Amino acid sequence: MKAKSIRGKSPGEVKAALQNCIHDGFKPTLAFVFITAVEDIDGVVAILDAAGISIFGASTSEKFTEEGIEPDGIVVLLMDMDPANFKIVLKDFEAPAIAYEKACETGEAGKTAFEHPAFIISTADISIPGEEIIKGLMDKAGQEITIVGGGAGEPVNFSGTVFTNHSKTGSGLISLIADEDKVDIKGIAVSGWKPVGTPRKITKTAGNWVYTIDDEPAIDVIKKFLGKDIIIDDKLIGLDTYPLQVQRASGKPMMRPIVFWNVEDRSVMLGAPAKEGSLFHFSLPPDFEVIDAVIGSAKEIKEKEMPEADALIVFSCVGRLSQLGPLLPAEIEGLAATWNKPMAGFFSLGEFGKLDDTRPEFHGTTVSWVALKEK
Repeated sequence: MKAKSIRGKSPGEVKAALQNCIHDGFKPTLAFVFITAVEDIDGVVAILDAAGISIFGASTSEKFTEEGIEPDGIVVLLMDMDPANFKIVLKDFEAPAIAYEKACETGEAGKTAFEHPAFIISTADISIPGEEIIKGLMDKAGQEITIVGGGAGEPVNFSGTVFTNHSKTGSGLISLIADEDKVDIKGIAVSGWKPVGTPRKITKTAGNWVYTIDDEPAIDVIKKFLGKDIIIDDKLIGLDTYPLQVQRASGKPMMRPIVFWNVEDRSVMLGAPAKEGSLFHFSLPPDFEVIDAVIGSAKEIKEKEMPEADALIVFSCVGRLSQLGPLLPAEIEGLAATWNKPMAGFFSLGEFGKLDDTRPEFHGTTVSWVALKEK
């Protein structure tokens, strides 16, 4: 399989870039499209659809290719994957509560199409429960399936759009379903944040909200940990730098960033639920070791499982933009350099993927990447 990445500030620039990259006989069949201005979606879709290219699309705040971060505009990763080896399914949700049902339908579609389906996914609507998406896919397609992806949208209003050739939605699930018997897919979710201190216990929750930690108001415990006044003008400052590392039964912890807070009842809202009784560690601020962990995960899989790849897709938590700052380009460049192949990705509102050899899970403050090679 051959892949190429293109970019443009407008649909017109994307059209010119597409024409330029197919002059040598390259005939793409599949495009991953990551776009900032949702009003440009229809124009880009019309261009790619007219060229006979199937579209996996997501709106996002910022995105990137192997050439670096693109704050605005559009990036497209083109592939000439055999159409018999993939299908794209988009499910529109009437409400987040039906996430499991729609994920089951997607899982059934994958299992009907391929004996061993793999799912690269994106969700639109931050209120969609990520764990319900994973559960629905696995219940219908199998407990050993590959699931990688990230939530579409921008981090101000937390709104986004997922789209394909003939439909789009601001609340739903788009899935690239690939035949793993024909397409080798390897990837992992990794954060790199280092834990600090003794374990703490989450003692009262409701959904994503944590009310007490060690039977004390959550904000009060967090203030003690930070050792400084974090409330300025009724706002909490810098909490996304210190995600909670929630312990699992075994293996690496799940990262749960703090995304909202309530000063009145002293509670905090996490990027995904954490069960009452869960133990967690606080995190140290990020440094170069965080980046080394992400790049190291790719190098290890290249060495042990996938020496060659055709393309790379990356879903990196939008929180890493502010948390890593000027360090972030080094992380993107390191991932791209691992296989030195075309790459595209975006900064996501939650990530899907495996932390290790266990089941896929829903994360925050994490990079979930996947390398593809058609057999």
